[in-house]
Order: sequence, then C-alpha cells, then structure tokens
Amino acid sequence: MKKLLLLLAFFPLLIQAQSIKAKLGTGGSFIILNNGTPGVDEFVKLLIKETGEVNWYLDGKDLFIRDGFFDAFGDGIHYKYDFMHIDGTTGRIGFNILGGKSDGSLGGENNLPLTSSVTLMGSIATKVRLLGEISNYVIQQDDHIMIIDKTTNTNSDMVLSPVATSRGREYIFKRNDNGEGKIIVKPALGEKLNGIVNGSITLGAENSTLEVVCGVDSWWVISETAVTALSQVTTTSITASDKNIIEVNFTGASQSIDISLPAAADHEDKLYTIKRNANGALFSGNVLRIVPASGENLDQSTFASPYLMENDFESITVRSNGTSWVILNKYKPEHAIREVSTTATISSSDQTLLIPGTSTINLTLPDITTVPVGKTITVKRKAGGAGVVTLLKSGVAVEGAASLAIDGTTLSTVTVQSDGVEWWVISKF
Repeated sequence: MKKLLLLLAFFPLLIQAQSIKAKLGTGGSFIILNNGTPGVDEFVKLLIKETGEVNWYLDGKDLFIRDGFFDAFGDGIHYKYDFMHIDGTTGRIGFNILGGKSDGSLGGENNLPLTSSVTLMGSIATKVRLLGEISNYVIQQDDHIMIIDKTTNTNSDMVLSPVATSRGREYIFKRNDNGEGKIIVKPALGEKLNGIVNGSITLGAENSTLEVVCGVDSWWVISETAVTALSQVTTTSITASDKNIIEVNFTGASQSIDISLPAAADHEDKLYTIKRNANGALFSGNVLRIVPASGENLDQSTFASPYLMENDFESITVRSNGTSWVILNKYKPEHAIREVSTTATISSSDQTLLIPGTSTINLTLPDITTVPVGKTITVKRKAGGAGVVTLLKSGVAVEGAASLAIDGTTLSTVTVQSDGVEWWVISKF
C-alpha cells in the first residue's frame, strides 16, 4: 500500500512524458484515493478491479467528460461543451450539453444546465418491479415500471417519492388481475399530485395503467388508461364497485334491488352505466332503485327517495362531480300496449293496458313507493261486452277510495298519475 501511495503522489509528474502501465494480478485492483488522512478520512475516488469492474465515487462532486471552451456561435464568447455530465449530488446525468460562459457567470461553469439530447441506436431497458399483492408501498429511487397484483377487496397505497429529490423522475404503474380493491397512487403526505395537495389517482380496472412525472413542486399525470373492466353483474342489492358497467338481472317476480352509489366526494369523475334486465329475462312487479349516499344527491333523487328505473331494459349513465352524482344519459324503451284479460297486479313498467270488452277483472295498481313521482298508467277497454274493470289500491287509495271501477261502456278509458303520495285520476272517458 505504501508503494501505491508513493506512486500516486508522483502520478502527475510520471504521466507528463511517458505511458503508464498498471498490471494487475488475479484479484488485484488499481485505486486512487483522496488527500485525507489514512484510516481517518481517506476515501477511494476511483477503483478499477482486475475483473474489469470500475467504480468511481463522486462524493457529492460532479463528473465531466468535456470538450473545453470554444466559440460555439461565432459571437466571440467562449462556451463549453460537455459530452457527459453527472451531477454528484442528485445523480442526474446529462449528455451533449451546450451552455455556460467561460467567465463563470450564471449558467456558466458552476451552473451547468442538465438539458440533454441523447440518441439511442437500439432498445433501452429500465427497471420493472413485480410487486405482487401489497397493502402499502413507498416507491424506491430505483423504481420505474411497477406491476401490482390486485386479487383481493383491500386497497393498495402507492406513495410517490418526495418531490425535492425526484424532479424529472418518471413512474409507470400497471394493475394486474381483477380483485375489487383499489390501487391508489398518492404523493408523500402534504405534497401535490396534479397540483392538488394530497391528491390521488385510483387504478380501479384490470389492466389499467398510469404514468406520472415529477415537476418543480408537484407530481403530474402524463397519461392514464382506464381499461373498461368486465361488467359487475348482480341479482341482489349491492354497492357499486370500481367497474364501469353494472348489469342488473331479476330472477323472479316482485323482486326489489338497490344499487347503492359510493360517496361522490371519493369518486370524482367516476362513471357508471347501469342496465336493467341485461339478460333479457322479464318478470312482473320488479323494482330497481339507484341510491346515492346519505346526504348526497343523484340529480333530485336522495338516499331517502332514490332514483327508480321502472322500465324493463332501461339504462342510465351517471357521473360524480365530486359533490353529487349527476345523470348524463338515460334510455327508456318504449313499451308496447299490453293486453290483460285476467286479474293481475300492474307492473311499475306498464304504461297502457288494453282490456278485452267481455272481461270482468281486478287490476291492482303498483305500490306507489315503487314508481317515480309523475308516473302515469292508462287502462282502456276494447269495443263490445259489458265486463267491469276495477282498479284496486296498493298501499294507498285512488283519490281516497279503496278502488275505482271502470264500467263496461265501450271504449271507456281512465288515466291515473302518482304524486308520490297517492294516485289521482287525470282523465276519464
């Protein structure tokens, strides 16, 4: 070691007029040290192993491969041109950098900008980390692409690295598998995502991806792909998941299904499309309600008075504005006139019922709580016969009466309408 130190002490002198060869034996190494005290603060600056491994320790200093100063623009000012510059403090690397003045003024030798231009004549490989099923993960400095499994109903928090040490850094997230849980990308506590303090982005659908980059004071979303997940199919009351399409299928008559919306404040910009009778099966007396969270609205509908999807094959699209749910689009199929010849309960999806002239039957109006305010039902007799149709109440009366008779007069018609409390006769012919 003493011989090596002696050699290094005279190194500047020895290389002035001759070639230097360092022959390393098996396991040997060539070491350049700093000017510290041996055993106290003497550190390795450059280490070349016999195996060919090279370690360069910057210790907070910069490394330059430089072409010196020259008149780059013909303006008489000498600029420097760095082929490569490694910032020993942040680890940032720049290539083909032009900038700075020879007098050391701002932008000069001590303020070299790291604006880079790199040409790659082939592919580039970056870090891909398979994280599997996790609950919380603080993103590491050497992360780039992260693939996260989600097979459970629990949430996974992906916490971005601090802005102060991440400027210019890029992360890509990929969701794998189709569990109900969320993958939530968020900044460090008190920092910004998309300019919002403690903001977050949720990867809810299978195969969805998110790319973010760190700016001066915030992480920013560069691209987001929310792959539409398979539909959430149900035959019972549920709370809507992160899937975008909900198919509701009844399995029998007189069933009631509630689709409860999550809190709008927690799902800003979330879209749901809800379809009734997606499997095509039809049953009478079924009720489908869309229920916003307590204290929130779906347009004018509330938790206590939900939105009713009364028609078979009806569909509706709703979206959260961060405060409430709003209806963007709805489809109500037109109903054909339905002929009824036996005693029955009128379906909440019925609009016009046609009764054969000779039939004497009882028709029970649907429970007023299962139809929207303003719902109308028209009952019309066909020509001929003397049958009597009686409209019976269900829960509430028709204008205070237990029943309303439609006599056997040819072509007689009655239309009733709900005000949310009781049925009213709107017209009678």
